[in-house]
This record gives sequence, structure tokens and C-alpha cells, in this order.
Amino acid sequence: MFGNNQTVTGGCLCGAVRFTAPGPTRFDVCHCDDCRRWHGAPAVGVDLTFVTLLQGGSVLRWYDGGKGAERGFCGLCGSSLFYRRTGDNRRWSIYHGSLDDPPGNAPLGSQHFLGQKPGTYSIK
Repeated sequence: MFGNNQTVTGGCLCGAVRFTAPGPTRFDVCHCDDCRRWHGAPAVGVDLTFVTLLQGGSVLRWYDGGKGAERGFCGLCGSSLFYRRTGDNRRWSIYHGSLDDPPGNAPLGSQHFLGQKPGTYSIK
């Protein structure tokens, strides 16, 4: 079953950062230039949720691009993990690729910045 009655776990490639969070209610996709440069593809993340860091707080780094958003990554292996509004220390979006076992029946929520999406791919 998909939704907030379950929890998800995840972490970075090297295992230094580990987290848990309530199960997401949807996956969102961002097509903005910044997200595509950060990921090399559109960013797919779970909706904003309350993340609990289990380990790695000392190596978690935040990139502030100056546009009201920060992107969290492992300072050791470079894995992109989180997105948050600048200064929001608890409510973050989690990047899909960082989840240990992503829910398989998650609905697609919003697609952001469709005007910046290149014509080279389609998400329905």
C-alpha cells in the first residue's frame, strides 16, 4: 500500500548519510534548468515530508543556488538526496533515486517548470 501509513528509508551511494521519512503520497517531477543540471535529467522526488536523519548529519552538505531553494547532497560521495526551501530545516523533498525501496504504485503528482522541459523526453 502506498501512502503515509508506511515509512521509507534511503541514503547516499557510499552509505554515510541514512534517513527515514513517512511514506510519500506522490512523486513530483521538476524540469527546470537547475534540476536537470543537478541530476543530468529531470528531478523526480517525493512530496515534501519530515525527514529524520539516522546518520551522516556531519557530512550532509547543502548547495544554495540563490533562488530560494537548497539541494542536499553527501559531502563524501556527492549523491544528491534532498531539496528544500531555503532555511526549512525539516520539511524536505527526497529524490527518488536515494530511496532504498521506492513504492512501485506511487502516483505522479505535479510536473514543475514544463516551459523549461526540452523536447527530448516525455513523462505522462
